[in-house]
Amino acid sequence: MKRSPRIVAIAALALALTAAACGHKSTNDTASSSPGAARRDAGAASNAFAVEVSLSPAARERLGAQHESLIVSADYFGEPSAEAIAQRVPGSENPWLTLHRAQVELEGATLDGNVVARFPAVSLDAKQLAWTDAPDAPQVNVNVYSGRRSSPDNLLDCGMFQDTLAVAAQSPVRISCGLIGEPGERR
Repeated sequence: MKRSPRIVAIAALALALTAAACGHKSTNDTASSSPGAARRDAGAASNAFAVEVSLSPAARERLGAQHESLIVSADYFGEPSAEAIAQRVPGSENPWLTLHRAQVELEGATLDGNVVARFPAVSLDAKQLAWTDAPDAPQVNVNVYSGRRSSPDNLLDCGMFQDTLAVAAQSPVRISCGLIGEPGERR
C-alpha cells in the first residue's frame, strides 16, 4: 500500500508529539534527557530563562524540617492552528499542543531565601511549531510545587506564570509560595 508523503509527515508529527508529551521526570532539566523532545543549539540561546521562587518563612521552615524538595516545572506549548484541528493532528483536540516539558528539582538544603531554577535554552521542533497558531511565539507555563518526598500531597500554594517564551526570557520569572492554607496572596 503506497502512502502519500503528507500522511507519512502527519504520522511522524504524531510520533514526535507523543514523545514530547511523555517527557521523563528528572531532578534536572529534562531538556537534555528527554529523547526526541527538544534539541539545544546556538540559535536557541535567547529563550533560556530563570524562575525566582520566594518562600514564606512558614513554607521555608516546613520544607526544611521535612527535608522536602521544591519542583519548578515548565510546559512549553502553543494553541493548535485551524489546519492542525482540520487535519486532526494528535493533541489538536486539546486547547494546546505540548511542545516540550522540563523541570528542575531543588533540594531542601538550597531553600534559603529566594531560590532560582534555571531553564537552559531549547530548540523547539519546527514541525511541531508549524501546527500552532503562532509558531513564532511559543508559550510557557511555569508551576511550582513540593517534591512529595515527605508527603504524598503537595504542601505549597504558589502563584504561576504563563506568557510567551520571549517574555519569560526577558527577566527572571518571579513566583511566590506559601503553605497550603497559609494566609496571603500568591503571584
